Amino acid sequence: MIKFFRKIRQNLLSQGKTGKYFKYALGEIILVVIGILIALQINTISQNHSNKNKLNKYLTLLLEDLDNDKARFIFCKNADSLRAEHLNQYIFSGKTILSNQTFKSAFWTHTSVIHNSTYNSIKSNNILELIKDIKVQKAISEYYSAADKVQRFEYSYINNQVGSFTDEVLKRKHLTQFYHQMKPYNENITLSEEEDLILYGYFINLRDNALEEYKSYNKLLKEIEILSDLLKAEIK
Repeated sequence: MIKFFRKIRQNLLSQGKTGKYFKYALGEIILVVIGILIALQINTISQNHSNKNKLNKYLTLLLEDLDNDKARFIFCKNADSLRAEHLNQYIFSGKTILSNQTFKSAFWTHTSVIHNSTYNSIKSNNILELIKDIKVQKAISEYYSAADKVQRFEYSYINNQVGSFTDEVLKRKHLTQFYHQMKPYNENITLSEEEDLILYGYFINLRDNALEEYKSYNKLLKEIEILSDLLKAEIK
């Protein structure tokens, strides 16, 4: 093809048709430019298609992670609801009688498990930049930031309040024995006035923490629903 065009130019020059030569040369340049633009366009379309496939792959994995987070948050939310209910049985009883059920529930601890491996890969591979909708980018970042905040609150609660409560119980041998005895949940123990005063204060704090975590899980579950809808729309 190149030899063919070169031959035409040589013929035009040899025949002294300079004007036609320049017109032909100009046309040839235009054809080359058009060819380059078409090639660039094809390359851009191919790259966009590749990026879209890569993005969809990551977003699909992210949806799976969100489903796993959702299942864990539902479990934690239900556990906190039951825990608060058991603690309230003692708090509102006005008595110094503590049931085995309430006592054991005061020690219940759980933490949310944030499935963030896909999110970390998205950040490290700059996949967020492939999402055209800024609203989706923001929703992803805000969800994982909120989830991390809840998880840090959980660990702080376990290390501080539950740890302090456990230390207080360990000071009293009969309470420790009562906890470790394999008795039905309907067994009770009578507290001294001092113990009642101390445990009542702890139970209030533990109950309030359970209710606070319950609200946090509810909020995260709502964010998951919103984010999941956004991701599904982005994948289409």
